[in-house]
Amino acid sequence: MSSKFGPSATLRIPLALLVLMTIGACSHLQSPATKPQRIVGIFGGMGPEATANFYSEIVKLTPAKKDQDHLPTLIYSFPQVPDRSTCITSGSREIVPYLQAAVRKLERGGASFIAIPCNTVHYYHADMQKAVHIPVLNMITETADAVVRDHPKAHTIGLLATSGTVRSKLYETELTKRGLKVLLPNDTMQQCCVMDAVYSIKSGGSKQKQADLLAKAGDDLIARGADVLVLGCTEIPLAFDVKRSRVPVVNATQVLARAAIREYRKGTPP
Repeated sequence: MSSKFGPSATLRIPLALLVLMTIGACSHLQSPATKPQRIVGIFGGMGPEATANFYSEIVKLTPAKKDQDHLPTLIYSFPQVPDRSTCITSGSREIVPYLQAAVRKLERGGASFIAIPCNTVHYYHADMQKAVHIPVLNMITETADAVVRDHPKAHTIGLLATSGTVRSKLYETELTKRGLKVLLPNDTMQQCCVMDAVYSIKSGGSKQKQADLLAKAGDDLIARGADVLVLGCTEIPLAFDVKRSRVPVVNATQVLARAAIREYRKGTPP
C-alpha cells in the first residue's frame, strides 16, 4: 500500500508549523537549565507585516541590556485565516476552526499565554480562549484600559479601525463601559480613507498615500470633537503619522506589546 504522503509532502507544510513541530519533538531534550520558564506566544499573520511590527514593538519596549534580557517568544504566523471583516459581516463561522487550531498549536508548542496582533479577530476571543488552557490576552480591553489610564481627562474617542471592528462594536462596547463617547468615521470616510489605506498597506502600496488617507480620516474625527485617537487596527500604525495628529494617539499594537511584557513578568522571578 502506497503512502498518501509523497516525498515532497514536507515541503508543503507551513514553515511556522515545522517550527512548532520541531519544538514539540525536541522539548524532551531540554534540561531545566535551558528550558525557558515562560514563553510569549504570538498568533500572527493577520497580516504578516503587522505581526512583524508587533514583535518589533515587544523588542523595543523590553528594557534589555543584552540578548538574554529579551523575552522567549514563539510566533505562529498563519496568513490563511479567512478575512475577519468579511466573516463578521456575513455571520460566517468558517473562521473559528482556523483560530482554534492556531492557538492550540501555540499551547502545544509551549506558550505560557497568547497575544494576537489583530484587533478585528478579537470578535472571536471567547472561541479562542475556550480552545486552550492558557490565557489569551484581549487587545480590545487592554486598549480601552490604556485610554482611561493614560488619558484620564479624555471624553470623546475617535476610532480608526477596520469595518469589521467597527461593525462588531468591540471598541464602542468597552469604551462606553468606561464612560467615554466614541466617534466613528462616516461611511464614505471609512471606506475611501480607512479601508483603502488598510488594504493598500496589506498589498504594499504607497506609504505616503496611506499616511495621507489616514490623516484625513483622523483630522475629520478631531474636527468633530475627538480628543484622543485610537488606532484600532494593527495595519494602521504602519502608515499613520502620529506627528500629524493634533490630539494624543493610542496605538493598540503598542498597548498589546506592553501587556505581553507585563504578562510574561507575572510568572518570572525578578
